[in-house]
Amino acid sequence: MICDGDVCLRPISINDTDFILEMRNDLEDSLSYFSDYPLYDFEHTNWLKTKQKDIDMIIEYKKERAGRVRISNIDYRNQKCEFGIQVHKDFRVKGIGYRSSMIIINYVFQNLPIRKIYLHTLEDNQKAIRLFQKLGFTVEGVFKEEIFKDGKWRNVLRMALMNPKLKNEPM
Repeated sequence: MICDGDVCLRPISINDTDFILEMRNDLEDSLSYFSDYPLYDFEHTNWLKTKQKDIDMIIEYKKERAGRVRISNIDYRNQKCEFGIQVHKDFRVKGIGYRSSMIIINYVFQNLPIRKIYLHTLEDNQKAIRLFQKLGFTVEGVFKEEIFKDGKWRNVLRMALMNPKLKNEPM
């Protein structure tokens, strides 16, 4: 478990399935995901059994589950990985997303041979984009009409954050 005051990250477990399903199957939130809902418990359980190199953490705020933060697609050869976060709607606008993101980003840059953390988000997900920019992510590119969601084609942004200590140096 990694903590910063009342925000802690702990590894995801099978006991978190109902919490994950509640967040992932929220109709309003699902509009900002690339995948389609609903997510079923057996799908989540199978995913937990097969995930390998990911760092997938439950965000706890004052000992309550408040969300999930994830580092995936870890590529040590090219020194990069993908970032994702989801904060439960009952815990938004409290700074939990920022704090938990900083915990995992600092952990990755301090403990893994990673130069670059990247993410993908829908171009119209302005709340998420503001968080990512506050964390230091910048837009690297736009994938035009990449995702068909909610009856229309939507653009996807690729954003990235470079390890400030290792921007142009091979590890």
